[in-house]
Amino acid sequence: MPFNPETGIWDSSYTPPTPHDLPAIRLYLREAFTQPAALAFHTTMVKQGRFSRDLIRSPHPEQAARLILDSERERLAQAALYWVSPEMTQVATAAANTLPEDLRIDETHQPAEHGFIVFSEPLGSYLGDALGDRRVDIAAASWGPLPTVPDATGVTFYSVRDLDYARHYLTRILGRPPKRTELDVALSASPEWMWDNEITLHHGNTIADLDLIGKLTTLVVGQAVVPWVKTLYAAWLLMTQPGISETEQVTPNRRLQRREAREGVRSSEVRIVHVHRRHRDKPTGNQPTGTGERQYTVRWLVRGHWRNQAHGPDRSLRRLVWINPQIRGPRDKPLKTGHTVHVWDRPTNR
Repeated sequence: MPFNPETGIWDSSYTPPTPHDLPAIRLYLREAFTQPAALAFHTTMVKQGRFSRDLIRSPHPEQAARLILDSERERLAQAALYWVSPEMTQVATAAANTLPEDLRIDETHQPAEHGFIVFSEPLGSYLGDALGDRRVDIAAASWGPLPTVPDATGVTFYSVRDLDYARHYLTRILGRPPKRTELDVALSASPEWMWDNEITLHHGNTIADLDLIGKLTTLVVGQAVVPWVKTLYAAWLLMTQPGISETEQVTPNRRLQRREAREGVRSSEVRIVHVHRRHRDKPTGNQPTGTGERQYTVRWLVRGHWRNQAHGPDRSLRRLVWINPQIRGPRDKPLKTGHTVHVWDRPTNR
């Protein structure tokens, strides 16, 4: 059972969609944002000051909410679709922890101007929902330019509904199991994928600036969005780095393609982002005494890290590349372990 009576926390279990599901999820969200329940909910959020000021384009809460929803629908319509494998999500999470603080936010780091991305493992989580006792998983994000903020990219994060939790909290509130009609009403106000939080990335700001930005943007139950942004940003960088990631595409069925065409939605081939499998065990050698080379008696794990790699004419340019965790040392020596976070890259079944 997801509910832990000792901690009082409901641990939702995130079941990721398949890559083939993404076009339908995009259409579902665009439809959900046209519903009266969505307008009412977002109007309440505007009144409570829960949205970033960058999204508010009217002094009237309902009109401001309508413009927010319309803008997100348009962003989703133009979005390139990405599905990130569990292994790639793990690498992005590890890479996010060591992003250089002086790295400047740049729109050229994005794989597309508009995008919608779903991760196979959560980017993060926080305690929230109706009773504040559910661990809510953040598993998707959209991004694109903001209508009123030049030189910036807006990012929206999405969480996933838990049907069993809806029954749980209604039972707690009502003192009895909910009737079907009561459950339907609750679910109608809570779509499967929820707009959870958002942040503005100002081009030219640094990764270090994100911590300051995080203090000024919307927070959820004390949990800043900055760690989620860093993981997303690391994923953007990794997507375009040869040797770390590789992509393949899947095409939706014709029925969805026809519906997308009717609604003016961008062609929805889904880019699947995998970890690129390559040999990582790079022995340093164990040279005989007298060669001048150091002898090693163990193997060790080198943490994943970012490197400014020289490239271009006379190697005068620099680009940030991710170096995956590696095992170094002679193949025939024991592996020395310690307090190290290991990121395992399993082969992808293709």
